[in-house]
Amino acid sequence: MTGRDYFTLSSKGGSLPAGKPAALSIIERIPMWKFVREVGFFCREAVHKRRVIYELAKRDLQAQSKGSYLGVAWQFIHPLAYIFVLVFIFAVGLRSNPAQDVPFVVFLISGMIAWQFFQSNINGLTRIVAQHSYLIKKGKFSLPLLHIAKLLSSLAPHLLTLAITLIVCWIYHFPPSLYILQLFYYLGAMCLFLLGLGWITSSTSLFVEDVGNVVSIMTQFGFWLTPIIWNIKRVTPQFRWIFRLNPMTYIVDGYRDSLIYQRPFWEKPLDTLYFWAVTALALGIGVKVFRKLKPHLGEVVR
Repeated sequence: MTGRDYFTLSSKGGSLPAGKPAALSIIERIPMWKFVREVGFFCREAVHKRRVIYELAKRDLQAQSKGSYLGVAWQFIHPLAYIFVLVFIFAVGLRSNPAQDVPFVVFLISGMIAWQFFQSNINGLTRIVAQHSYLIKKGKFSLPLLHIAKLLSSLAPHLLTLAITLIVCWIYHFPPSLYILQLFYYLGAMCLFLLGLGWITSSTSLFVEDVGNVVSIMTQFGFWLTPIIWNIKRVTPQFRWIFRLNPMTYIVDGYRDSLIYQRPFWEKPLDTLYFWAVTALALGIGVKVFRKLKPHLGEVVR
């Protein structure tokens, strides 16, 4: 697509070229079709500007390690240190194992790495447009590509943490199996969910600064409302559905299913359907909100 940002496409349809069938004209005015078309434009734009995305991701990764002796290593040292503290508190201090059937360190690390990827990225994505406000004035740059670059820069530390997690699981007699391939599915699903949320929070936070604080508080509450350090099996069955409304429960359980329990994702059709419905809703709202606010971003950036 030349000279047009897919997030600024008119939502009112527009005139159609002469000779276009009436049926196609009707289809193109259906909201869902417009969403699918915009997703297609977005994918084409991302492929076309893949080198730009790669450079932005590389710069973001370098910026995080600038002025540090250990550099990028802090990206996985920090989460592993936090996991070690929690293991020490529960295993040594409280002498408790919420996991019951597996060692607590395996149970905790397999769920925690998914949550930490989500938490660090949702906070980063909320600030991403404000941090690159100079690009808004250029006009022609597709700002939503910043979100892809941010997620891409987080993948390398996350994959290293995953490798360490596999080693820890192996030490505790949970060797890798073919089910670990599901991790790429759950990771991709989480990235799409984050992409939708990031489009919403990054654009609205420029107009309402409290959005960043709300996101920070929600992630703190979300940590305790997601079965990371506690086992959802201990919740009374009639109340489990409440916690499963949290989309991150699906991801955290999916990481554990891939690393520990060796359970395929297609054995949870309802949970899978619910997660993708919420993700599609987040992406749809994200596209709508970003498209509506984009013309006014230049008025609020400093």
